[in-house]
Parts: sequence; C-alpha cells; structure tokens
Amino acid sequence: MTEPSPRWVKVFAIAGGVIVVLVVVALLAGHGPGRHMHHGMPRPVPAVGGPGW
Repeated sequence: MTEPSPRWVKVFAIAGGVIVVLVVVALLAGHGPGRHMHHGMPRPVPAVGGPGW
C-alpha cells in the first residue's frame, strides 16, 4: 500500500485545479487573449522582398 501524499502536494494539486478551472471559465466567458486585439485595424502586410517563410 502506498503512503498518503504530503499536505503540500495536496495543496498544490487543489490550487492548480482551481487555476485551470478559472482559466477555462474565463475563456468560455469571452475573456481570452483575442479580447485585446484591435478588431477594427487591418492586418499587417508582410514587407515586399522579405524572407520567404
């Protein structure tokens, strides 16, 4: 039989789970990184003669 996990392992696991749930809820609620993009501005055009990648 295995020994029980130390308290700090349980605390970090619970905190990590809470953070993951909060991030998922925030993304589903529309507070993701796309919220900070300028939707009215045109996309940047690559420079002519620049690298081909």
